[in-house]
Amino acid sequence: MTVVRIDKGGITVAPGDATELLVVAAKAVRRVVVGDICALDEEAGRIEEILPRRTVFERRSPGGGRDDVAVTSKALAANMDHVLVVQAMDSGLNVSRLARELTQAWQSGAQPVVVLTKSDLISADEAGALKELAERYSPGVPVICVSTRHDVELSQLSNLLPCGSVSALLGASGVGKSTLANAMAGHPVQLTAEVRQGDRRGRHTTAAGQMIPLSDGSWLIDTPGIRGVGLWACDEGLELAFADLASFAQECRFADCSHTNEPGCGLLAAVSAGQVDPARLDLWHALVAEVENLEIEMEQRERDLRHQRDQRSRARAANQRGKPRR
Repeated sequence: MTVVRIDKGGITVAPGDATELLVVAAKAVRRVVVGDICALDEEAGRIEEILPRRTVFERRSPGGGRDDVAVTSKALAANMDHVLVVQAMDSGLNVSRLARELTQAWQSGAQPVVVLTKSDLISADEAGALKELAERYSPGVPVICVSTRHDVELSQLSNLLPCGSVSALLGASGVGKSTLANAMAGHPVQLTAEVRQGDRRGRHTTAAGQMIPLSDGSWLIDTPGIRGVGLWACDEGLELAFADLASFAQECRFADCSHTNEPGCGLLAAVSAGQVDPARLDLWHALVAEVENLEIEMEQRERDLRHQRDQRSRARAANQRGKPRR
């Protein structure tokens, strides 16, 4: 059975042919996400096991690491073939968020695709400039500009998604994910809402994660919009998201070059020569630092847990020594 919907009402699963739906109590498995393939006790209506995931999109849980909140990950979707990283063109391109989402998309094991929506709300010249900028920040990733009013642009996106494949939508609220899902499905499957005019920030219209069957036989996983994308265990994803910097880094004089102020740094030389945008190198430094800080936090958390376990063991041993012998 495949998990096709998760909301406050429960977990909905379906067999591969989607001819039947079963609702499972939400408390049955707290770690399940849309796209998971599960072993199900149909009579009890209970998920017994989550089968190994081919791919999984994870981010750092909100609030993790603050006060006494543990640093943990939160999965959003599983077993997808593509991650559609969505941004709206009418509000410009958020390259920092784009880099974060691409890093996590690559780390998931799926193929990222950048989808720039609402192309009909800006001029052709503006759309071309934004697409060029997105391509510079998305090495090795297709970049598609779409308007849900133009079938030709939607077909360009659909051609990248083979029949039977599963794609997951990723993006902030208000970028047009629900409208895109409706257009790709060929009929309304999600509610839509206008963005706030004051700050162009979106409203949450998707309250549940769900798998949407598309007319061509492929599937689309829509998830609620998220404000921030906290990186989680993504060394490989970071390397792939910044693959354009690798060739310059190979020219560094020192193998352990930090690409900050060392002599003979290939990346700094590329910045000076205009081959690399200094803002892109700064973004890479920021994300590397975030990943390193996460690793430090996780190591500290593990030390704290070991210390707590040792304390409990010593307390039990002391309690046993204090008991009178019979």
